Amino acid sequence: MGKTMININKSAVEAKIMGQWEKVLPALTQEILNDCNQYVKWDTGILAMSSQTHTDFKKGIMRWVTPYARRQYWEIKTAYRDTNPKATWKWVHAAKAERESTWIRQAAVLMGVKS
Repeated sequence: MGKTMININKSAVEAKIMGQWEKVLPALTQEILNDCNQYVKWDTGILAMSSQTHTDFKKGIMRWVTPYARRQYWEIKTAYRDTNPKATWKWVHAAKAERESTWIRQAAVLMGVKS
């Protein structure tokens, strides 16, 4: 039997994967951000709304930008009224603990990977 040679253009494969990733990342980032915002401390809603304004969806970088966001995230006590029953410190960590497997499955679906 003859040997069959297969040549794989690694650069072309990487470029194709990265191109697809760049297409799906904004939608995946939005889904993850929405999940994280379910755990955000809530008084007036400005903290959660800041994430929609300051998140870089194309790069997948989520940001909550208010003068008190860092204090609220890292458990530095501040005076506030919280009307969100799911609110917690370190809301990204809380969302990840509950939803990470869903995010991974969603990324695979968006990338067209069959499992």
